[in-house]
Amino acid sequence: MGTRRGLLIASVALGLSLAAPSALAAPDAVSLSASPRTVRYGEPVTVSGAIDPPAAGETVEIRDSWGTTVATAETGPDGAFATTFTPERSAEVRAVWGSVESEPVAIGVRAVVSVRMGPVRLFDTVRVRGTVAPALAGRGARVVLLRSGRAVGSTWARVGSGGAFAATFRVMEPGRYRARASFSTTSLLRGTAVTPSDVTPLPRLGEGARGVFVRLLERRLAELRYRIVGVDTRYDFRTADAVLAFHKVQRMPRTSTVDAATWRALADPIVPRPRLDVRAFHIEVDQTRQVLYTVEDRVVTNVIHVSTGANGATHDGSFRVYRKLAGYSPNRLYYPSYFDGLRAIHGWPEVPTYPASHGCVRVPYWHARWIFGLAPIGTRIVIYH
Repeated sequence: MGTRRGLLIASVALGLSLAAPSALAAPDAVSLSASPRTVRYGEPVTVSGAIDPPAAGETVEIRDSWGTTVATAETGPDGAFATTFTPERSAEVRAVWGSVESEPVAIGVRAVVSVRMGPVRLFDTVRVRGTVAPALAGRGARVVLLRSGRAVGSTWARVGSGGAFAATFRVMEPGRYRARASFSTTSLLRGTAVTPSDVTPLPRLGEGARGVFVRLLERRLAELRYRIVGVDTRYDFRTADAVLAFHKVQRMPRTSTVDAATWRALADPIVPRPRLDVRAFHIEVDQTRQVLYTVEDRVVTNVIHVSTGANGATHDGSFRVYRKLAGYSPNRLYYPSYFDGLRAIHGWPEVPTYPASHGCVRVPYWHARWIFGLAPIGTRIVIYH
């Protein structure tokens, strides 16, 4: 009886011994890695891994966060696999082998951005164009204008169906400029591009000059209320008079030519303020600066170059226009508006940069009829130093 019991125990022990390896075997598994982990849109990613236990000819699917199969691979004898695919967006991917999944691997896809910038000219608009990929129409690219590395303008530019975008900026300060564009979405990492730098030219200009810089100069003078008729590309006597008036107000050398200092002053000018604080239209003459202002609603609306009386012959004070003559007066004053005895605002052939008259306020001929029409009888004339 004892012998039979011993044989039974030995048999059970042997059975347990044979069953143990099967009961303790590791579960099936699959691993996954990716290289590189971050790519630009359109670039491939290689994913690789292995199954365990190793087996050849097994199919492994690579699935993204949304369960879409983006690639498949077949294992080798050692259970390893590798494949390449081009992701459309950032996602976590997993390797799936039968009912087994790997740990997720994050892959980042960066938007591809290109950008270019037109020439930068002071007081002109600069156009920035570019493209983004993928071309997600209706989305916005962020476009920034940089001056010496500092943002001076920023806007959202709508992306078209082909991925193109465009933006414009007004250049209001001289300096070195670049444009930067960036694009991102919830499923795309930010892509950024920067243009080469460009410097605003500050050309010398004078009477006889022609071209785009003359137009930009005249436009800026007109914006600052220096009277100029017909903004165009020709630097004529009217341009010269407006530049001279500007230099006078800025306390710069009284010349009618433009240099780099003029351009810089145009970007950050002294803005003239009226002396008389009234809403009604009136005319002011600053004898110190030798300029005339038309003023309306407490704002200087026009600035012109004048020459007043030598040796104090033009009196400071508040006057009214009391008499006017259309055409020439007997002593050849052109379209005079009298305000103090025989003193008048009038056109004259020579209007130097300094006080030179006998007491009148001389204006260049081309301003005379215009100002005559602005100043009816009774218009206040304020003259001061």
